[in-house]
Amino acid sequence: MDLSILILLYYMTMVDDALQIIKKAKKEENDNHLKYAIKLYREAATLLMNSARVESPEIAGHRKTQARSIFSIADILQMKLQSMEEKAKKSNPMILSSETVQENKIFSPVPANREPKDLSDNTNSKKQAEETDDILISNAKNSTEDEEFLSAMGIDNINIPETSFEDVAGLDSVKDEVKVKILLPLIKKDLARMYDINAGGGILMYGPPGNGKTFIARAIAHEAHAYFININPSNLLNQWFGRFENNIETLFKYASKHSPAVLFFDEIDAITPKRSKTNSSYMKRAVPALLSEMDGIVGRKNTLLIIGATNNPWDIDEAFLRPGRFGERIYIPPPDVVARELLFKMYLKNALHDEINYGYFSEITENFSAADIKYICDKAKENVFKEVTKTNILRNITENDILEVIQASKPSVSNDLLAKYIQFRDS
Repeated sequence: MDLSILILLYYMTMVDDALQIIKKAKKEENDNHLKYAIKLYREAATLLMNSARVESPEIAGHRKTQARSIFSIADILQMKLQSMEEKAKKSNPMILSSETVQENKIFSPVPANREPKDLSDNTNSKKQAEETDDILISNAKNSTEDEEFLSAMGIDNINIPETSFEDVAGLDSVKDEVKVKILLPLIKKDLARMYDINAGGGILMYGPPGNGKTFIARAIAHEAHAYFININPSNLLNQWFGRFENNIETLFKYASKHSPAVLFFDEIDAITPKRSKTNSSYMKRAVPALLSEMDGIVGRKNTLLIIGATNNPWDIDEAFLRPGRFGERIYIPPPDVVARELLFKMYLKNALHDEINYGYFSEITENFSAADIKYICDKAKENVFKEVTKTNILRNITENDILEVIQASKPSVSNDLLAKYIQFRDS
């Protein structure tokens, strides 16, 4: 065969190769292998640019436009990757990039045994151009819809929280349980793999309101050096009614791309009701959608931890409480006497006050939640502040100021409610 024909065939096969590489790059991007995806996108763009040398002027111009678009995708991913690595280094200088790229992968631009094309017809070139456009348009459309959805949910800008376990007052038994069941497999990944221990998965935190379930979830993300993605299910249902199945998939993909990550659902019972007790056909579809995504977590190479928080664990569909989903259940009780003393100290430490017997206040506030104690301290500070603004006589907060608020308050947790949580825990 004439050498010029061979050269022409070589350039023509570049378009087919570019299309395959773009599809492969998209898959790598979805799997959060950003370095390799960037490499593939740039390789595809270069092939398209080179193929323009033998195309008609009309098709050649189109090829160059496509190539520039794909180069832009690679540049955007490069900026995203740099941002992720910078955040990871700031949070922990010793942390390695989550990108585990197989740098030695080689792509052959001209597969062997390819059938020659009919060079007299431009139909194939136009068809390939349209196919490349379809891929680019699909990528752009999906990306735009996802960005709009994530922005509306308030999770388009995530970070690793600064809250640590040292900031959590008391709850030592809870912190120990979290470290053993959750943090160690995430932090000691290699050791966990040696013993076939799965990192990530699903955890249900339950207990009376106002005791720091969200705060603890943030601390877990900090200790695991993971991004924290906070989801309000009520907002998810109200704003995106009818699109739950698609959007829950988007959430999990987004979290997987940013792994290690903690995907936190507050008041998760809003989207996990017992199907036997709901007449909503929509909710009966939503529950399986979430179950399907949770089932897909196990075995993923990335590290994704799902934490659901609820005040009403008995209202959750039983399917979510099985192993592999919310198999780990952690009870977050009201603060004990030691934790209550720490809370009083924490909430009063920056205010002018006399010497206070914190131990006494912790003893008389049994069944008061962490939020209750914060209210007591804030109310006492507010009362004294109002008095000082009227009298112009500066004074310290006294024990009597705090005691007055305690005596006018009731604990938000009853003994009957505590008994119900204990029964659920032991079931």
